[in-house]
Amino acid sequence: DKDKLLTNFTQNIDNLESYAGILPEKLIQCHGSFATATCVECGYRVTCEEIYKDLKAGRVARCDRCIRNLRVKPFGIKRKRSTNGLSTSKKKRQSYEDSTDDEDYDIAVAGVMKPDITFFGEDLPATFHDRLTKHDKDLVDLVLVIGTSLKVAPVSEVSGFLPPETPQIYISREPCQHVDFDIDMLGECDTIVTELCRRAGWDLKHEMIKEDDISVQLHEGYKSRYSFRIGTA
Repeated sequence: DKDKLLTNFTQNIDNLESYAGILPEKLIQCHGSFATATCVECGYRVTCEEIYKDLKAGRVARCDRCIRNLRVKPFGIKRKRSTNGLSTSKKKRQSYEDSTDDEDYDIAVAGVMKPDITFFGEDLPATFHDRLTKHDKDLVDLVLVIGTSLKVAPVSEVSGFLPPETPQIYISREPCQHVDFDIDMLGECDTIVTELCRRAGWDLKHEMIKEDDISVQLHEGYKSRYSFRIGTA
């Protein structure tokens, strides 16, 4: 609500950022989310609330639009068996078998509704690359990396793609060993963000954290690595 956010790139798939109020035009869900699901056959999209009962019951969710279309179309074309060389009685018996045997019909099946999340080996949505390369790269003036170990590509490569003069701050419980950030802030993310907001003069009240109880210490041997803790050291 301070109008400072350029883009929120997230690897979460639970739609948490949307629930927190991040505007859709400023949110890139790199690995998709469970907010919607799409039919793998016809591309029909619904909210995941519409298939939640199936998912909870352990059933495969099927596409309602496919089902509606199947109800108004023939279920398939009957395949006639060859009756060459059969007697008249055998032909009659064969005809009855053709009319009752389900295996003689090509019956279409409604498509599966797949949640719009990115599985291992699938490409990330085009919005991820387009936003980063065509928009954010030239506009970003500060990068905050929060609560990730940066081990999953290509999201882990974002910080290295941005201009080197752009300051980058890493916020997490443990330091990132394979990426050098300008500043490391270690501790609980909620604690660190609460203290940053206090120092920026922003009114952020955390129901479980008292601002006066947060202590900040510089790590020995480092110029820009800090620990944030609740209570005195």
